Amino acid sequence: MNWGMDLNPNGRRSFLRKCTALCLLTGSSGLPFTLKETSHQPHRIRVLDRERVFVSGHTGAIRPIPDRFVHRLFPKLPEVPDTLEVNYPWKKENCAHFKERALDGLGAINDGILADGQNILQIIPTTPTTPDTQSGSPLYKCWYRLSTDGGKNFTDFKLIVQDGNAPDYPVKGVKIGRNGYTIPLTSAFVKGSNGEILIPVHLHPWDEERQMIYNPADAYLFGDSGVLIGEWTADRSDLRWKFGDWLRIDHRLSTRGLFEPSIVELSPGHFAMVMRGSNLKKPDLPSYAWLSFSSDYCRTWTTPKPFSYSDGQPFFVPAACSTLFRSVFNQKLYWIGNICDQNPSGNHPRYPLVMGRVDEKKFGLIRESVVVIDHRVANREDLSVELSNYKILECPDTPEIVVAVTRREKGTWAKAPSWFQILLD
Repeated sequence: MNWGMDLNPNGRRSFLRKCTALCLLTGSSGLPFTLKETSHQPHRIRVLDRERVFVSGHTGAIRPIPDRFVHRLFPKLPEVPDTLEVNYPWKKENCAHFKERALDGLGAINDGILADGQNILQIIPTTPTTPDTQSGSPLYKCWYRLSTDGGKNFTDFKLIVQDGNAPDYPVKGVKIGRNGYTIPLTSAFVKGSNGEILIPVHLHPWDEERQMIYNPADAYLFGDSGVLIGEWTADRSDLRWKFGDWLRIDHRLSTRGLFEPSIVELSPGHFAMVMRGSNLKKPDLPSYAWLSFSSDYCRTWTTPKPFSYSDGQPFFVPAACSTLFRSVFNQKLYWIGNICDQNPSGNHPRYPLVMGRVDEKKFGLIRESVVVIDHRVANREDLSVELSNYKILECPDTPEIVVAVTRREKGTWAKAPSWFQILLD
C-alpha cells in the first residue's frame, strides 16, 4: 500500500481553511515536500501540525499541545498514587498508570476517564507485582473513584465488585490472587443510550482443568474481552456494577486471544467491539484486529470475525491496540491503529500509525479515508520502534483532534509524547 501523509509541518491552519482542498505530494521518504491547492479533491482527514519526540537524540525544546485541547472534556484530576494500600496479605498494589505515557492530566478521552454531567468516573488497574509484565498483568484488578461536583472533590479509590459477588471474586471469571482483568488504557469509556456506563475490559482467564492461567497456544498470555457495565444509583452518588459474558476466540485464529477491546454504540442497544489479535508463535497465521457485535447493551457478543475495509477485504494489523471513537464535533466514527503492508509477526512492526473513517452500515474501514498519522523515521529510528501507545484529545468547538504518541524502542520510552494535530473530514 502506498501510504500518503497529509501534513502541514508549519501548522498554517488559516491557509488550510481557505483552501477548498489540498493535494499532498510525497517523496520517497514519505514526508511532505510540496503542498498543492486543487479544486477537485474531496475534503479528507489531514494532519495539520506535529511535534515528534524521539527515544534518543532529541534536542531542543518540545512544543506543548495547543491549549484549546487541554481540559476541554475533563478537568485536571488529582494525581494517581504509585501504590494503593489493600486488604490482602501483600498489603499494597502497584498502580498501572504509566507515567512515561501520561499527558500530565490533560484528560484524554481514552485515559480511563468518563465525564457524565457533573459526575466524573476514573478507573485504574493495579497489580501486586510489576504492571505490563507476564507476571503482573494476569493479576490486574480495577479500582474506581468518583466526583459528583465536576471534579472539585473525589472519593477514595474503591474496588470494582459486580453486584452479587464477594470482594475476593470481584467480577465474573476473576478470583483475587489467581487471575485478573483490566481496562485497556487506549479505549474510551462509553455512555450508552440507556444511561449505563460501558467499560471495555479484557480478562486473563483461568484454566480449571490445568489450574493455571489459560494459554492454549503457549503464546505469552491469552485474553478474553468483554464490557463492564456501571449503573448510577438513584441519587447518582455511586455506581452499581454488572457484567454480561466474556468473548473468546479460538487460539488457532488468534494465538493470544482477544485483548484491548474498543467499543461504540451504533444504534440503541447495538454495539460494535474491535479487539487486538495476534499470530505470535504462528507467523504464517494472518494477523488481524477482530470485530464482534452486541444487540443487548454489551451483555453478549457475536462470533468474532476480522475487522476489514468497507469493501470486505481484511487488512493486516500487528498485536497492538486500536481505538474506535466517535467525534463529539461531527458524530462520525473513526478508527486509529497500525496497518501493515505484509503480515506482521506478533507485535511487530507497530508502524505506520493510521486513521480512517468507519462505514457504520457495512461496518468497515473506508479505504479511501485512511491517512498516516506517523511512520517510522528511517534515519532516526530502529526497526523495533513502536507507534502504538497513544491518547486522543478532542476540541469540541472545532473538527480537530490531537493524537499523542509515546514512542518506544527496545523497551525504552521517549521522554515526552509526540503529538499530531488532525483535521477531521
